[in-house]
Amino acid sequence: MDFFSEDPHSVVSPRDRVMALTPPGKSLSQELSLERLALVTFTSQDLQRLIQSGLPLKPVEAWRDRGFRIFRGQVRDEGWIAVRSPYGAPGTVMLLEELVAFGVKRAILLGYCGALLEEIGIGDIVLPVEAVREEGTSYHYLPKNEKSCPDLALQHQLSDWIGGVGLSSLQGRVWTTDAPYRETPEKVRAYRAEGVLGVEMEMAAAFAFGKAKGISVGSVLIVSDQVREGEWRVDLFSPRIQSAREKVVQVLLGHLPELVAL
Repeated sequence: MDFFSEDPHSVVSPRDRVMALTPPGKSLSQELSLERLALVTFTSQDLQRLIQSGLPLKPVEAWRDRGFRIFRGQVRDEGWIAVRSPYGAPGTVMLLEELVAFGVKRAILLGYCGALLEEIGIGDIVLPVEAVREEGTSYHYLPKNEKSCPDLALQHQLSDWIGGVGLSSLQGRVWTTDAPYRETPEKVRAYRAEGVLGVEMEMAAAFAFGKAKGISVGSVLIVSDQVREGEWRVDLFSPRIQSAREKVVQVLLGHLPELVAL
């Protein structure tokens, strides 16, 4: 049996699961309701950077017992949320399912990737326009012959904004894997030959989810390491990564009015 089923219904719905796991007294739909825009990070440092940005963000109390914290902000009478996602495709899409079930319509993922091409360095910025589907989650949302792509209009807008603060970015395909310890020399060589920019663990699934649900999903990836056929070069504390993260966060926060105006 193929993973993909055309039946839009699920026996276990994200809304019902959230309600079932919410302690009594906090299960009212209005208490769990969320704003339309979500900024999704993959590290606690990035989430803290959003929280400590100077903008007023408060934890959403009804979600505090879910194993992750959601923080709510306000800009020009419109709300938005910030949250940290688990690593990997299944956890990311489970989070997105739950966020969307309670009101989110656009999600921007701030993540990281390993560069495959020699000309891409640590601290560079990648804006995916398609993700190679070498994981399992996306196949539950899209048929295997469909491409997994983000909201391309959103990606182009992010590119313009990032360029406006003096940062360059690369747009192209990324390779999503659910087995990071099986990035073999053969695969690295093959994907590099196809011009794939980098490798990560979530984008194919997140983009497939967005496409299947009609939700705007975009992402900004910062290069945290370089994956070569014979070696792995990593410098997670590079000043270039810190600088890129700071500027990307400032771009996202600076354009919140446009991002919440769906």
